[in-house]
Amino acid sequence: MDLEVRHLRAICAIADSGSISKAAVALKMSQPALATQLRRIERMFGGPLFERGREGARPTDLGAWVLIRARSLLPAFDELRRDGMRYAEQPPEKIRIRLGCMSSHLAINVIGCLGELLDGADIIVRTEEAMDLLPGLLESGRLELATLGDYPGHELLPPPGVVYAGVAVEPIFVGVAASHLLARQEEIELRDLAGEDWVMHALVEAGHREHFWSACARQGFTPKVAYSADLSLAVDLISSARCVGMFQATSKGHPGIAIRPLAGTPLRFRHMIGWTEQGPVARYGHELVQAVTRTYWAEVRRAPVYTSWLRRHVPLSTPV
Repeated sequence: MDLEVRHLRAICAIADSGSISKAAVALKMSQPALATQLRRIERMFGGPLFERGREGARPTDLGAWVLIRARSLLPAFDELRRDGMRYAEQPPEKIRIRLGCMSSHLAINVIGCLGELLDGADIIVRTEEAMDLLPGLLESGRLELATLGDYPGHELLPPPGVVYAGVAVEPIFVGVAASHLLARQEEIELRDLAGEDWVMHALVEAGHREHFWSACARQGFTPKVAYSADLSLAVDLISSARCVGMFQATSKGHPGIAIRPLAGTPLRFRHMIGWTEQGPVARYGHELVQAVTRTYWAEVRRAPVYTSWLRRHVPLSTPV
């Protein structure tokens, strides 16, 4: 038996679903037929590709090696088929792009720009509260595109086969109750919040906590994180003056909360997007970054606190 593209798709389907039975449903095959096909594929490669147990099917070392190569080859076959259909003047298949988004305003911008750039593409969106899973999903080929971010001193490096591109570096602001005395100030000194309770998302991504702690240490205090909560609960806690918290500079605001810049900008965040080198986004990567960057700065204009901060701190050449 010769190795075929359908065999590579079967291997990837089993890895993605975590079980032969689920992969068989996705491939519209019977479970016994897929199991038989897998045994034949494994004989071709000379060893088992998956360990099967109560938790499902997990790749062996050989299986992981085959998967990396299969995921890099399949997009090339898909592109060859699409190009062939265009050459034969046949209606092209829809391009499928799986987009992973972290919780940020950049996500909707990427979705909109991607839809305009690849008109008619089938865009499947997966959201994550924190982005720590996204680089691995890109590396394994389970995503073609993702919104990402990192912090000074904790920069992300792209895994093999993945490209990262920066969109913008923005300051991190602080939110206090509108009744708080510091709400009257245009900018708040981080050290003036030393005695406050803080709220932080329970699933905060790698680098954020360390960046925050380091900034507070430079201001001479250790922050007291009294609450771990999602955004909805955090907003209620802050507006009721039980704690303070960090907000994206592009936030439109929340009732009962004053969002203010931190003096000296001790906290920063870099927005990025990442895509697979062999995926359908690669040829449009540069254009996508430009479009998302333009959309980001247009979004900034609708965030009055951030716009005001930029006018005070950034040269006029900045596209505000």
